[in-house]
Amino acid sequence: MANYRIRGMKDWIDDLCGCDFFENIPYGSEDLHIGQFFEGHIKYPFFTSPKVLELDRYDQENELNSIFKIVDYNPSSIGQRMRPIRQLNLRSTDRLYIIPGKIRTVILLKIIENIWIEDEIINMALCLPTSSFKDYHSRDFVIKTQLFDFPQFFYIKPSENGAKAESAARFDLLQFIPLANLKPVKNETSDSCFMLSTFIMKLMFNHMSKFIFGEPYDVALDEEIIAFRDIILSDENLQV
Repeated sequence: MANYRIRGMKDWIDDLCGCDFFENIPYGSEDLHIGQFFEGHIKYPFFTSPKVLELDRYDQENELNSIFKIVDYNPSSIGQRMRPIRQLNLRSTDRLYIIPGKIRTVILLKIIENIWIEDEIINMALCLPTSSFKDYHSRDFVIKTQLFDFPQFFYIKPSENGAKAESAARFDLLQFIPLANLKPVKNETSDSCFMLSTFIMKLMFNHMSKFIFGEPYDVALDEEIIAFRDIILSDENLQV
């Protein structure tokens, strides 16, 4: 069974919204919902010099048997300029980048049809990755996330009816994932899929709007959050 210990404060978000944090999706439903939780392949941004695959030996009969080596990106390297490799959907101007990543829990925000290339339609999902808090995260860090102090993070409450771990949705890792690569996440009590409740999604989109556009999605809601936050800080005797 998952550990639902909350290192933040009391459930002040529940008090603010007067509703549950998560909603169950009817069992057996094949529809996808905005705010639904999935597992998906998430790429991290480059923190060092980009790494690419350099073609070392080309196998004309079976391109997937070609041999590559990992090197630092070099814009003037002839060896890094790929010949077209159809089995990898690689064009002559493309490079094979080595990008770190992992399977993470994500929140579905939008589905689109990518039709940039004629006769090649790929359904893409705009996803918001989440990261669980670890032991190296201080209680103050968790509380600041819970109180909307970080513009790039939105607090996700742990629940046996929803997310297993206390975590943060990360606007700084927002990205598209092929829809076919997403796997629905189920809760531990009813084996049903779940999503953020309507009001929690409104809170999240309000905070995301401030991160992306520099202003809240809903000014009145934002003022209510600030006022409620001040009350909580006073009750908890916290200085954030």
